[in-house]
Amino acid sequence: MRRLLIFGMLIFCFWVACSKPSTDPHERVKYLGSQIRCPVCRGVPVSESPSTLANEMMEVIREQVAAGKSDEEILKYFEERYGEWALLKPKPEGMNLSLWVLPVLMLVGGGIVLLLQLRKRRV
Repeated sequence: MRRLLIFGMLIFCFWVACSKPSTDPHERVKYLGSQIRCPVCRGVPVSESPSTLANEMMEVIREQVAAGKSDEEILKYFEERYGEWALLKPKPEGMNLSLWVLPVLMLVGGGIVLLLQLRKRRV
């Protein structure tokens, strides 16, 4: 049990270390472009879409990053113009909260079932 706790803490620390946002403007533009859905291509981020509208949206992102706006401000800008649908990652509130909570609950539940099965086999 102690090993499992240590392993979980190591994974959490690795996740936190890897999730720090970049300060490089080009990386920020690429990251933000990957967070916004292309209205033309459906389900493709604007950073990967070849459409003219996606290229224009990427240019707006570049301009806003150059103007010093935060990631939250830029994402809110696109959300206000295109609706919440424009964001590839839904906000964790309301019904969208289930999209964030259910995978974690399933993972924890699966881990508990696995531990119970392993304990049964030992006895």
